[in-house]
Amino acid sequence: MSNWKNILVKVLWSMAAIAMVVLFVFAWRAKVSKKCTGIDILLTGNAGGFIFMDEKEILKLINEQGIKVGTPIANINLYKIEETLMATKWVEKTTIYIDNQQQLKVNIEQRVPIARVFTASGNSFYIDKVAQRLPLRQLSVLRLPVFTGFPSDLDKLSKPDSTLLQNILKFSTVIQQDSFFIAQVAQINIAPNGDFEMIPTIGSHMVLIGSVEQLEDKLNRLFTFYKKVLVPAGINAYEVLDLRFDHQLVALKKGLQPIQYDAGSLPIINLDAVINDSIPIMDTTLVKKLDSTTKKVDSTSKKVEVKVPNQKAKIEAAPKKIVKANPPKQKSIESNKTNNKSLNNTKVAPRALLPKKPASNNN
Repeated sequence: MSNWKNILVKVLWSMAAIAMVVLFVFAWRAKVSKKCTGIDILLTGNAGGFIFMDEKEILKLINEQGIKVGTPIANINLYKIEETLMATKWVEKTTIYIDNQQQLKVNIEQRVPIARVFTASGNSFYIDKVAQRLPLRQLSVLRLPVFTGFPSDLDKLSKPDSTLLQNILKFSTVIQQDSFFIAQVAQINIAPNGDFEMIPTIGSHMVLIGSVEQLEDKLNRLFTFYKKVLVPAGINAYEVLDLRFDHQLVALKKGLQPIQYDAGSLPIINLDAVINDSIPIMDTTLVKKLDSTTKKVDSTSKKVEVKVPNQKAKIEAAPKKIVKANPPKQKSIESNKTNNKSLNNTKVAPRALLPKKPASNNN
């Protein structure tokens, strides 16, 4: 009796499974026979609501795959559509599916640019948060840090150029986190050696940043200088602000030039020899032989040019009056002896006599 029960249970379960498969096949055929009722495109990925892609452009890419309203669901290849959209550089992620109303849902997360980079040849591109290079778009206007002087236009960058692009990404990220510097920074130039030079929005000076190491500390020093020195002195009082040294800021006022010497050619300053207005004369003794160059030393009132032709130092300065010093007179031995006659003839100065105290009448 128990065997019949087991057989009956197995038969019932088998019939239920077959029924489920049949229903699934019929449902699939019914769905496949239906057609696409619409294409819904949703662009996301930016908090500010900026648009970097056009829905018409996305729809055009989908239509090029032969998918339109009225296309049978069986002819829609979701994987191929996703692969086509991901080939667009402005697309970061895609989610594509067909809902119960037979609508094709296309959700696209856009890439957000954080800097604009100009190459040395004049071309430009955007970069996003992962240093992905993006083509220019005119759909939205963004206030982004601008970098100029990037050395390469190639799609495949060399290792030094790739490192430089990563430094640009770090620089831009730090600036965008500070509301003051996102408004103050007008442009960042890239020097041939890879150093950064910042041009401010307010003021006619240049800020030498150098590398991106300790960039936050450098910007904090610059902000302190703006607040305590530049504002009281005037925004156009300085020409160069140098932040390349650790824990300090070197400022150069307008009209002055920094003292420049070749490596290993620092002259010895003779402080004993001074020109009329206390300008020190530089001794021609050098630590090392100088090359054939011309060096300028600026001071507040005069300039002293040091010209070095044929590895011989020569100083050209304001004409100096030559004063001949008289030789000291030699004292004779006799002068050291005392003159007795002069002592005998010396007149004694008269002494003042004090009045005597009168005698007291009390006695």
